[in-house]
Parts: sequence; C-alpha cells; structure tokens
Amino acid sequence: MNHEDTSSPSPALTRRDLVKLLAMGTAGAGALGLPALALAAGEKTIVWGKKSEASMYDPATSILASSWELLHLIYDGLTTLDANMKPVPALAESWETPSPTKYIFKLRRGVKFSNGREMTVDDAVGSLRRLLDPKTGSFFAGQMGKIKSITASGPQSLTIELAEPYAPLLTALSSTMASILPMKELADGSFVPGKTLMGTGPYAVKSHVQGENWALERNTHYWQSGLPKVDRLVVKIVPNDQALIAGLRDGSIDIAQFDASPDAKLLLAPMSNVQVVQNQQTNLFWLVLNTVAKTTPFADVRVRQAVALALDRDMIAKVAMGGSGVPATAIAPAFRAVDAARLQVYKRNVEKAKALLKEAGATALSFEIVTGGEPAYQAISQVIQENLAQAGIKVKIATVDEGTFVKRVWISNPGDFAASLLWYAGYSDPAMLPLWFVPKLAGFTGGFQAEDPALIKAIEGMRAMAASDPARAAAVQDVCDRIHSQANQIPVITRVETMAYRKDLVQAAAMTHVDGYADSLYGVVNYTKN
Repeated sequence: MNHEDTSSPSPALTRRDLVKLLAMGTAGAGALGLPALALAAGEKTIVWGKKSEASMYDPATSILASSWELLHLIYDGLTTLDANMKPVPALAESWETPSPTKYIFKLRRGVKFSNGREMTVDDAVGSLRRLLDPKTGSFFAGQMGKIKSITASGPQSLTIELAEPYAPLLTALSSTMASILPMKELADGSFVPGKTLMGTGPYAVKSHVQGENWALERNTHYWQSGLPKVDRLVVKIVPNDQALIAGLRDGSIDIAQFDASPDAKLLLAPMSNVQVVQNQQTNLFWLVLNTVAKTTPFADVRVRQAVALALDRDMIAKVAMGGSGVPATAIAPAFRAVDAARLQVYKRNVEKAKALLKEAGATALSFEIVTGGEPAYQAISQVIQENLAQAGIKVKIATVDEGTFVKRVWISNPGDFAASLLWYAGYSDPAMLPLWFVPKLAGFTGGFQAEDPALIKAIEGMRAMAASDPARAAAVQDVCDRIHSQANQIPVITRVETMAYRKDLVQAAAMTHVDGYADSLYGVVNYTKN
C-alpha cells in the first residue's frame, strides 16, 4: 500500500517539506529497494517503473488495468486508437461498412506472431469468437454489441454482422480484451492464455520475476517495419512513490508511472530534467451507494440524492487530487457528450440535500465508506467526509486491504458494505460504461446496483444507435441524467494517471493522449533512448 510516510521524527512534516527532502536526497534507487537487473553493455534499454504487477495474462478475461498496461505491449487488435481516441487501422489495414450492422475488415498481410508464424484470418475470427463465447467468461463480451456472426469472408477478410447498430464497435475492437491470439498454438497447447503471452505486438516476454520485473525484447517479427525503436523494455514493479522518484533522479528508471497519486506532480516539481504527463482519461472515481444490501440506508432515492447533492466536486478535484482531476458526470467529460448544467441532480446544493433527508426521515444519516489502500481513495474520501458533514451526514472511512476490498465490494452479493469509493475504466465511447448499470449484464455490479427498468430501457436504446444517428446525442444526455437522478453510483471526478520520464534520457512525446484502456505507454513504438 502506498501511504504517505508518517514515521518521520517531525510530526509536522508537510507534503512540501517532503518535496524539499526528496530534492536534497542522494540515495539511489538501490537504497530504496528497487530490484537490480543486469543490462547488456551498450544496449538501448528503456526502464519503466510500474506501480502494480500484472496478474491476469489472458487478454479476453483480464479485468485489471494493471494487467492491461502490460498486455498493450504484447498484443494487437484489429483497430487501435489515435491520440484523440478515434479508431485507426492496426491488424486490419482497412474496413468498410456497407450497412450500419455489417463491418468488413481487410487484414494486413505479413503480420506474424512473436514465434514467427504468420497470422491468418482464422486467428482473427477465432480470437473474437472466443471472446464472445460464454465459456470464456469475458466480462467484455457485452461491450462488443449484439454480434450475430463473425466469419471469414476471404483469405484476408473477415465480416462482423450485428443484430442492431452499435456505435462503439470499432473502438471496442482496439481494447486489449479484443486482442488477436495465436489460435493454432492455443489449440495444440503450445500457447496457454492466462499462463503465457504470445501476440503480434511490438514486444515479447524474455523473462519475468514475479513481483519484481519483466524483461521484454523487441518482437523481431513486428509488422511495423523498423519499430519499436528501442530493443529492450524492462518493467520494474515499484509500488512506492518515493522509490520511483529516486529511480528517476539517479537514472535507474527512465519512465515512472504514479497512477492517480494525489502528490506525484508536487513531488516531481523540483526535478527540472523530468517531464510530467497527466492525461485526461475517460476513467472516473465513483461513490457507490449500495441499494441491494438490506442493512444499508440507501433504499430511498431521496437519501441517495441528498448524498449526491452534498458533494463538492470542485473541492474534491482541487484539494484531494491537487487539481489533476476535473468534476465528472456519468459520461466522462473527455467525450464532450453531456451538458452538466442540464442534469437534475448534479450541482451542489446543501440546503436541498438537507430538505431531502428531512423528507425521507433520515436527518441522522451516518454510514461507512469502504475503500482500498490507494492514496487517491484516502484523499478523496476525506474531502467527501467533509462535504457530507455540512449536510449533517456523518461518514466513517474504513480502509481495508485489497483482498478484503475485492471480496466485500466486487464478489459478495449483496455487497458487504454501505458505501464505497472505486474507479471504473471509461473505455472509448459514451455508450459503453452505462452497461454496468444493467445488473443482469454486469455481474460485478450486481451486489450493489439496483434494477431500474426505465434506466435499463434508456441504456439499451442508446446502445442500439449508430454513431450517425441524429437522436444519439439526446439519448446520451438522457441516460446520463437518469444515472445521476438514480444516485446509486455517483460519479465524482476524473481519474488522471500521472506518468513522468527523464527527458534527457528518453524521448516519449507520443505519450500524450486520451486513454480509456490503461494504455500507459501509449506510442511506445516511437520512444527512443538517448
């Protein structure tokens, strides 16, 4: 867990004091416990300090952003996203849409997996069918739309037929979950998803020491000629912000990932040779109020709306996250698809919150927010606690270990909590995240999300629209408004990932982008080492 160090002899040590101490410090990464790796003399290698180990290796079933970050380096999909989150060709060099429900993809010739075997249309068709197969158990299958069929329509062509239009299909195909796998090797057992990694991406795994490091080497069969520009990428697992900063300082780390650390930008400010990148993602922090468990006080929508109206999102963004995040609606601000001023339950109104509590007979409302150990959770929960106190709501914050958090929030049904702070990936289209408000299709929210037939109908209608449908904008606004009015899951602020790199050691300008799939090293094929 990454808690701010409180063991200093000075009880009044502030974050700014810590910045000064770190700036003056001379301890190298080794002194802070970073794993040592033997690098070949003269080899051009980029070292990435990553906060969390990758633990889920099957692209189709991986549900953790910490795993997606690595999988992006190993695998490709039919499409990828440009810096503005628009779909562009990847393993499919082009496509055509003769109707709103038919997509024909022309596969790129000469693509090979890292073992040297050429990718075929059977690999592409088989990978996508496997993703959709209920036996695979992919949470992402529902995010692919209502697919009728996936067929080979030629030696280098595949066709996807939909039962109804689905605007996000092309961007959904860019996710790691829709990666193209070597199906021949999967069938003969020489490749086992979940245990080994073999893709068409820019890097292949050379070695792995659990909890310490990954050594990745350039995929010599990579389909983009001359790329990646750096032959070796070493991934060090470094959970501690101070160790990451020390590694940047002494040059043992080229690129550091701070996730949503509320202090990272401040801590990095004194380092003039470090470039900080904070991308506005579609990922959001949410305050979840459990409406399924009978022991929680949130069955009454008025009580939930009172909690929502007491939130000061501007303060949360400014105080808890140092201004890195921005106030969020249920449809992420990065999509520019929602007018927040038109939402019925959004703008802070403490007096209205008090009136709703009085009307509901809940003037003595108190509850516990269960959070994980991520520093951002702590910082945000503390400001929420202060916000709600102004409406007469008493909040206790309970920080638990990751295993307990997952069991109580994600696995237990009903969930074993009254309220929780968590974050979701926002993906690549406004129609995608609302699926998690349909419990029968999103099992992992079933322990706390209420069945709301009107909301579900609105979500299904929006998801069945083509991107060109003139009614789509109004449908997106309506779904967002319904989610806010329901106040079962309340969006708080955007989750901004902080990345930093030694600009005197590496060139990684391509890192700046809008990301909905935890592609932390976006544009890595064009990074160079000085």
